[in-house]
Amino acid sequence: MPKRITYEREMLHPETGELQVTHRDSVLPKEPDYVKLYLSDIELLNNLPKWTDRILHELLRMMNYKNQIVLNSSIKKEIAAEFKIHIKTIDNALVMLVKQGVLIRKDKGLYLGNPLLFGKGEWKDIRELRLTIHYTKEGRTMTAEILQEQEEPELVEV
Repeated sequence: MPKRITYEREMLHPETGELQVTHRDSVLPKEPDYVKLYLSDIELLNNLPKWTDRILHELLRMMNYKNQIVLNSSIKKEIAAEFKIHIKTIDNALVMLVKQGVLIRKDKGLYLGNPLLFGKGEWKDIRELRLTIHYTKEGRTMTAEILQEQEEPELVEV
């Protein structure tokens, strides 16, 4: 359950100093502003073919709260059978999704949904997953935000 912040305001009688009224307000910390973006728009912005739509949707349904997608051969077979496609089609989609930065390949059979595009769970957890990649003529630099409890975020270049 999200942590609530409670504000109390007491009103005292101006002459006697006695407590007249106590106001209590509880609020939830606000998630940052966001824009709702549909998978078809993500595919369009990342130059992905339309046929990857169903595969991406299925992969994101399987994503856990660490943005991980575990994809072994058995799961690929299930997806292929459900969509009546070849396993090679799934493999081709994975290559495209990784190449375009929609997914990040962590290991054999382990992918991450790009946390700049997708998030599952609480904002504090999603924020910890975020990574910024800057591309220049010289190459790329990756910057991650390292969050330490009760401290300001420290930016570290990787």
